[in-house]
Amino acid sequence: MTIVKALLAEVPENVRAGVTGNHITLDIVGEDVHFWSPQLNFRIEPNEEVPEETTIAGLIGPRPNVWTLFMFVYFSVGIAGLFISTYGASRYLMGEFSYAIWALPLAGLFMLTAYQAGKFGERLGADQVELLKQFVRDTIREAEKGK
Repeated sequence: MTIVKALLAEVPENVRAGVTGNHITLDIVGEDVHFWSPQLNFRIEPNEEVPEETTIAGLIGPRPNVWTLFMFVYFSVGIAGLFISTYGASRYLMGEFSYAIWALPLAGLFMLTAYQAGKFGERLGADQVELLKQFVRDTIREAEKGK
């Protein structure tokens, strides 16, 4: 756990570190934070196969509120599009005209727009992603030198 101690000792002022057991969360804070700011979650565990080594595994991505928003949008639009277009298709099969049949293609278009918005946000947060990754890399290098 030397890496964890080294990480906490050298956290930059625009990064907040939270530690729960062997799980570490790094967030961007202060005036640099925006809606698309990333969060780095990783865990540090002893390697079961080689006891003198440590395994670091993690995930970097948007904050949980951003994930939740996009999942809500995809789910809501998908379900609404499916049900409304099913209604439109049933009216069409009965020989009646309904604009509701266009709900599925419109839902797909809306989901594509949400996907593009996510990609745009990913580009906006790219510099901060690199900042977090480089901070962890530098900390691990320093901890390895101190062994």
